[in-house]
Amino acid sequence: MRSLPVRSEQGFTQLEIVIVLVVMGILGAISAPSLLNWVNTRKLEAGLGELEGTLIEGQDQAIRLSKTCTINLPMGSNAVLSSSPADCLRNGNRTLEGLQLRHSFATPLSFDFKGRVPSSFTSEQTVVLSIANEKSSPSKCLVIAPGIGLTRVGEYIGSSDTTLASNCKTPTL
Repeated sequence: MRSLPVRSEQGFTQLEIVIVLVVMGILGAISAPSLLNWVNTRKLEAGLGELEGTLIEGQDQAIRLSKTCTINLPMGSNAVLSSSPADCLRNGNRTLEGLQLRHSFATPLSFDFKGRVPSSFTSEQTVVLSIANEKSSPSKCLVIAPGIGLTRVGEYIGSSDTTLASNCKTPTL
């Protein structure tokens, strides 16, 4: 009876495994900053959308309920957006998780029964959002116009300790 030749099966050598790990490490090091920047940009855009939605909802509720609604925008990290009275935000309070909020308001942001901002707002007021505890990350901004409280959003190009409306650059189409 004939016997078949026996094949010797071998796996990967240690050198091949090390080469694959080094290549994966290099690719990871190259892509990590881009991935982190993408995640931070998405977090800022979501926070800006939440902030804008909160202000629009407060303004709409002030008109609908025919009463003054105040939107509380506390400065600092992980700010909780709330309203006074509480029914001015139908969907409840919102937390800007992982974001730093600062603004230029000297008085609370209120909408009267017609949806207008206080007469003390004689110039544009600015809210700036950035990633908490990161000085070099990009910032987003929301500017509220005096009068009927129109808003615009954009990229904030000023320093991390200012809130000037002129530094809020709205993209052009």
